[in-house]
Amino acid sequence: SQRGSQGGYRLTRPPGEYTVGDILRVTEGELAPVACLADEPNKCPKAASCPTVRFWTGLYDVVSNYLDGTTLNDLIEEPAESNENFCCYI
Repeated sequence: SQRGSQGGYRLTRPPGEYTVGDILRVTEGELAPVACLADEPNKCPKAASCPTVRFWTGLYDVVSNYLDGTTLNDLIEEPAESNENFCCYI
């Protein structure tokens, strides 16, 4: 990173080597939708009998797979027309 008016972050690897999941885990922390899924294996004493743990695990898997399957390069290479409606810019 570099401070100042022209500061920011510089990539040390090609954009295709960074996934959105990697970036979010560094900036936001664990992405698990419930705390018990942050540990592998799940250390919750009620995990075996929890009626919702399968739901949360499924959601976590879908979100993780999506984020880990999208790279910075994928975002950069989106057609310009589709970027016009973004609420934020990359």
